Amino acid sequence: MSNKFLNSLEDLDSLNLSDFIKISQRGIEKENLRSNNSSISLEPHPKVYGSSLTNSRITTDFSEALIELVTGPNKDLNNCLKELEDIVYFCLKNTDEDFWPASIPMSIEDEATIPIADYGNSNSGRLKKLYRVGLSHRYGSMMQTVSGIHYNFSFDDRLFEQWAKKEGEKLREFKDKKYLSLVRNFRRNAWLITYLFGCSPIVPKAFAKGREHNLKELNSKDLYLENATCLRMGELGYISKSQDNLNIAYNNLEEYLADLKKALTTDHPRYKTLGTKVNDEYIQLNTAIIQIENEYYSSIRPKRLVASGERPINALRDKGIEYVEIRALDNNIYDPFGISDETAIFLESFLFYCLLSEDQPCEQDEIRKIQSNWGNVVLSGRDEDLKLEFKDGSFFLRDKAAKIISEMSNLEARIDNLEYKTIFKKSLETQQNKVNDSDKTPSGKLLKEIISSDTTWDKYTNDIAKSHKEEILKLNREVHYLEKQASESLKEFSRKEAEEEKDFDSFLAEYLSAIE
Repeated sequence: MSNKFLNSLEDLDSLNLSDFIKISQRGIEKENLRSNNSSISLEPHPKVYGSSLTNSRITTDFSEALIELVTGPNKDLNNCLKELEDIVYFCLKNTDEDFWPASIPMSIEDEATIPIADYGNSNSGRLKKLYRVGLSHRYGSMMQTVSGIHYNFSFDDRLFEQWAKKEGEKLREFKDKKYLSLVRNFRRNAWLITYLFGCSPIVPKAFAKGREHNLKELNSKDLYLENATCLRMGELGYISKSQDNLNIAYNNLEEYLADLKKALTTDHPRYKTLGTKVNDEYIQLNTAIIQIENEYYSSIRPKRLVASGERPINALRDKGIEYVEIRALDNNIYDPFGISDETAIFLESFLFYCLLSEDQPCEQDEIRKIQSNWGNVVLSGRDEDLKLEFKDGSFFLRDKAAKIISEMSNLEARIDNLEYKTIFKKSLETQQNKVNDSDKTPSGKLLKEIISSDTTWDKYTNDIAKSHKEEILKLNREVHYLEKQASESLKEFSRKEAEEEKDFDSFLAEYLSAIE
């Protein structure tokens, strides 16, 4: 990859477009379970947060207790992180509950008690709930309580416009091509993100109850693997056996959309046996491998914003890729906001590195290697003898990681802003230190601390939740704009509920058949 990366970097130097901080936009989605002394909250989504259907900043994911906080798109990284802090502050200030700071939930003994998110009686609200009911039947509610950070990222059009012009290509095709090359290169090296930022080497026994696993007993309450990094992204978390054979390659947009359409329209035997209704009540949207586009679990997805009711697959086909969504980040249990500026800047520079690295198609054999590397790093990434398989051979994780970080250091000289340059430099040092010593990774630190303090997952994480809340409430932020937005969303929700609509059966049939 390296020569191509440096050549591309020099090409962008000549266009004055090699400072990734200046030519990018980001938005962050942060999920957390609302908790009460190590128990999942059974209270409905607080009204003070507005409507989960119509408030774009504060909503819910799978469960009524699984809050999702969403920043707007922002051209400035610090402003984006500040907005996330505002939203977290506003939410915690207005509740007696805590936010569970980890990606793996607390002990939940009976998954039937997990409240599925409710969005009211409008057709769009019922569709959102039914999708989640379908997820509970397909994967179980326990898996759906796993949370994380989703990072949405795009490059300015002026980068693609000038670069396409230099290469003599058309903007739309060039942009799609470059984003998909980024996606393939990210997937090739997503194991690095898992190693550096994975923070889930432990799960409570309740989480694994009735499921196959090879975890060891850590104490009477918890299970672990000593070299695991990110069990959230393994078979106990967001990996779906029913999607294992999709092998989506991302080689070009037509192929990607054809693969996605196949997953959306091909019946899955088990889901077909389940059916869509029981006693006249819907239990899933359909019987396909995935009900809707969002059910496809991947470490990264090409996306674009869609209008209400518009299918993402159609929007991508008609207008092309607008941004990428990175789904590989655990909540960092040690950060009150789940993600730091050092993590964010590393992730963004890594995406720029992936964009500029060699544009190679992905064949089936390489997809198998990518999946194998991912699984090995999830379960044993901190084993210093771990080797990974690539197209050009087998390498120790630490050697491959050091090589990538060393190549990325070329970006430092291109960063104009002194504050960001300092954060970037410090971040690269931090990441290299984690490569040199796996105890410095969040997963390594977490395991060490829980073992040495002779405590359980629930107790350890609950103590952190309480100290984070205390720290956050000291900030005294001015957040009237969030109060106003919450209040407006409730009015909008009432309007939606009062609207005359077609019957739900017709609405659902129309929505599902809208794939072009």
